[in-house]
Amino acid sequence: MRPGLHLRARQSQVFRLGQVVRLLQMSAAELDAHLAEAARDNPMLVLRPRPLAPGATDVLEMAAVAEANSLYDHVFRELAGLIGQGGLMARVITALIAELEPSGWLGRGVDEIAEGLGLGQDLIAAALRLVQKRVEPAGLFARDLQECLRLQLEERDRMSAAMRLVLSHLPVLETGGPAGLVAATGLAAETVQACLAELRQLDPKPGSGFSSDPTLMREPDVRLTPAGDGWEIEFLSSLQEDVAISGVPRGTGAETRAALARARALKQALEIRRSALRQVVGEIVARQGAFFRDGPAALAPMTMSEIAAETGFHLSTVSRVLNGLLIEGPNGISAARTLFGGAASAAATQSKPAVQARLRVLLAGEDPRQPLSDRRLTALLEGEGIAISRRVVANYRQEIGVPAAAKRRLRA
Repeated sequence: MRPGLHLRARQSQVFRLGQVVRLLQMSAAELDAHLAEAARDNPMLVLRPRPLAPGATDVLEMAAVAEANSLYDHVFRELAGLIGQGGLMARVITALIAELEPSGWLGRGVDEIAEGLGLGQDLIAAALRLVQKRVEPAGLFARDLQECLRLQLEERDRMSAAMRLVLSHLPVLETGGPAGLVAATGLAAETVQACLAELRQLDPKPGSGFSSDPTLMREPDVRLTPAGDGWEIEFLSSLQEDVAISGVPRGTGAETRAALARARALKQALEIRRSALRQVVGEIVARQGAFFRDGPAALAPMTMSEIAAETGFHLSTVSRVLNGLLIEGPNGISAARTLFGGAASAAATQSKPAVQARLRVLLAGEDPRQPLSDRRLTALLEGEGIAISRRVVANYRQEIGVPAAAKRRLRA
């Protein structure tokens, strides 16, 4: 193969991979808007739209705005120069983008990404450093909180020796507070307080600014209707099932052939997305039928790894399918990612949301003059077969917005 043809083939492969990644990230409404735009630009792509439901035009307009501000669309534009060069680096960078979570952090470590690509960790780490320097805002593609904050401090040229020491001991803050951080770092209390004040001005989740709460912006992607002992699953998109390629006469020019290649790549990416979506959602619904019928208290423990093993898709593909996915059942709309979580403890068979739902019930029925302590709540849960520690109970109580017993006690 001539060098020019080989380069074009590699660029085409990168383009198709990028198509799949971007389409997996899109909601149904965002996908409709994307396809409508693609059809306007590509005469080889034919859409046969179904009748739109009332209000769907508004949804598409909102989706078009949301797509323009999408985190994934943003980083693809920021890194387009690197990806366009093709070759191994383009493959690695595209894989890094595929692992990007809505928070802006990487969903998997360098070692896992390297193993999935069959490449060395040093190469992945080098590409990650390059991407972190090229993309804005600073902090995107971080692997943890410390790295996210460090990238932002370095971008502002605010990384001092004291700040580096505070960052390296930051987990101490959760258990020991500022005093524990002073003891761990050996710095003066005033220095630690000044560093913490500066850290509070940074954004721990720089990707979250690219999207709004999806439940407030658009319709769900999937609607469930009870059907006997099971569910009827409806995928809510007006266009994605009706994509065709226009017939092309022989002897067409280079421009037409390029448009045809783009249309075929888009259709192939849609088929991959559709297959992944149907299988992943079907498995989720099969496992969480009780939740959709009875609410959060019936949510069963479930992990993305289990869904990946059952469907045969890679864990990263399952993760991408779930990004922003909304499922509507008889009890309302749920973000698909909130349905995942292991058991509350190794011995428990209840998921974290189910335990929190049970805590809400117990706390709602307590005597305000003698509120339930965390120790008492732990004992009550244990009596119901939910064996978790008092510390975990305290964390769950705080997460559902309930203060400690001493602050809940009704004063005479």
